Amino acid sequence: MLRPREPLPRTPPEPDPVAAFTVFTLALIALGLFVAAILAVYTYSTPAVELPLVVAIALAFSLLLLVNLLRLGVRQVRQLRAGR
Repeated sequence: MLRPREPLPRTPPEPDPVAAFTVFTLALIALGLFVAAILAVYTYSTPAVELPLVVAIALAFSLLLLVNLLRLGVRQVRQLRAGR
């Protein structure tokens, strides 16, 4: 009689900073690719602007990949130490 009919709502898990960084970086990469596409189509002086932009996009993606691989490695090491 004293038990609630509906289960208590679970508290949401704590947000993962690496996931937030991943989403933010992917949004910046998408924006950069959009700007690169516009510059490639609508301007005649694209080589001066396009190359640094594409290099920055590639470096951002490489950094994103490295951070996520490090997170995966740390998670695996923690699971091995915990004995799971």
